[in-house]
Amino acid sequence: MNGRVVFVTLVLMLCLAAQAIASDRSMRCGTYLIHAGGFDSSGMYEVLKKCGEPEAKNANTWIYLQGSMRRILTFNFEGRLMRIESRRD
Repeated sequence: MNGRVVFVTLVLMLCLAAQAIASDRSMRCGTYLIHAGGFDSSGMYEVLKKCGEPEAKNANTWIYLQGSMRRILTFNFEGRLMRIESRRD
């Protein structure tokens, strides 16, 4: 097999893997994107402003329904978004 084809295939596979990882750390609310973890994680106020009121709140856990997906957002004690879990209803 041509070395260039192998290289391009590997690059595409890495891009797809990176996209899968990013999807666990971000969530789209309309035209906005909120981020969990890391230096650019969103705060509670920012999430509320961009995504509106969640379907349910339990202390530092908020739940949003997006189509057939349930997004479970977990904030740390400082109000920064630490994790986004996605579950299909």
